[in-house]
Parts: sequence; C-alpha cells; structure tokens
Amino acid sequence: MTILLINLDGITKTEVGVTIENETIAVASKRQIKQTHSSKLRNKEFTREEYHLTAKNGNLNSHAVLLNGKELIVNSTGIIPSLDPVEANLRDPITVAPYSIVFVHIPGIHIQACT
Repeated sequence: MTILLINLDGITKTEVGVTIENETIAVASKRQIKQTHSSKLRNKEFTREEYHLTAKNGNLNSHAVLLNGKELIVNSTGIIPSLDPVEANLRDPITVAPYSIVFVHIPGIHIQACT
C-alpha cells in the first residue's frame, strides 16, 4: 500500500497518523512469509518506507528537488541517483513539511478494499 500526502501550506508542518486495523500484513521471517492479522501486531515493530520531496532551500522556484534531504542530480552520463527511502516505525506519525510531497509505502499489507 502506498499513501500520497501533499502539504500546500508554506508555513505549517503536519503530522499524520496511520492506523491499520482488521487487515492482514505479510510478515517476512528468515524462511517463510506468515500472514498475520493486524490485531495481533500491536506490540511488534513494523516499518514503513517514506519518500519526502521538497524544493531546495524551500524555494518553489528552485530547479533542484530534494529527496529525503538529498538533492536529486542526474550525473553527466544521465544516470539518476539511488531513490532510497527513510524507514520509520509504522506506528509513528508521518511528518509532512511545508510545501512538500510525501509517498509512504507500507510493504506487505493487504487491504481488502484494494483487492
């Protein structure tokens, strides 16, 4: 599941909480993947992947875009940099900075409405 968050406010950061109840999460162990009901996961640690896009120096007219605080620059041969996420605890709120776009990927979750 991927969530898109957009903050069009230029001053205020926003914190968004994600609650997953009554859904199934595929939990990877060393040798197998187990299907676990989310109500049984309350005391366990699970992570999500976050991709925060912002303008360099907060300037919306900038030609530079930052991914998780690092400038995205194509090298001289046209190779784009690695698009690495920031990992966060699934239960922690997602902070959405002013004038930013955030993609949040929650791997392994199976939402009935999406199947």
